[in-house]
Amino acid sequence: MAYLYQGKCLDTVQRLHESVAAACPPVSGNYSLQCTPTSTQVDIVATDLTNSIIYSSVLVPPQIPCDVTLLDQTAFYWQLVGVLVAGFAIRALIQVFK
Repeated sequence: MAYLYQGKCLDTVQRLHESVAAACPPVSGNYSLQCTPTSTQVDIVATDLTNSIIYSSVLVPPQIPCDVTLLDQTAFYWQLVGVLVAGFAIRALIQVFK
């Protein structure tokens, strides 16, 4: 099963968590953020830049299913249409030059 994140289908939950952690900004407001992906969640450590207090939290990104096979089928059908159009064009050219 694949998971949707920012318009992309990611094949595993681990990749989903890695993508979410990669989108974590290094600084947000007065906090320095560090996001670490795990197999079950994204661990977030925020350090207050004014007084150096450290806060920890956990983010479990929503696992929105992404149907990869539907995307693959659509691409396949467009390729099939292209092959058929090319075949009919070649056939028409052959008949024109007979």
